Amino acid sequence: MKGGYYLLDTNILLHWLRGGNVCTTIDGQFGLTSSGFRPLVCEVTLGEIEAFAMSAKWGDARRQKLSEVRKKLVVIDLTDERIYKEYAEYSTLAMSKGWSIFHDKNDLWIAAAAKVTGATVLTTDAKGFKPLRDGKHLDAIVLDPNTGWAIP
Repeated sequence: MKGGYYLLDTNILLHWLRGGNVCTTIDGQFGLTSSGFRPLVCEVTLGEIEAFAMSAKWGDARRQKLSEVRKKLVVIDLTDERIYKEYAEYSTLAMSKGWSIFHDKNDLWIAAAAKVTGATVLTTDAKGFKPLRDGKHLDAIVLDPNTGWAIP
């Protein structure tokens, strides 16, 4: 799906902000900076990044980098009614099945935003999205957090 719509999980956005080999590998596989499509992020991801930045006491240089990267993204607004409904469906399904993603509400929002936009989630969280990666609920690609290569 190179050149398609990708929605970045928080951990992928962190790799982008850090730069380095993992970021280069991810970008090379999915064309995040060269594609005609800007990567998507769910607005909940921006909240997670802000919390991470605050707890890690990011300085001006890192905050500036975040500001620059945000300009290269399309932020998916959670006020879309379709996202509410998809979130409720995923949450109810996860609760009824006893899936661990039920307890990670941010991942449910990210999954709902991806479903509604038709985007593929890029993540390093192999366990979190696993139950929804069943061919009908969510299209997600799991990447190795140490190399950036897709894990089959």
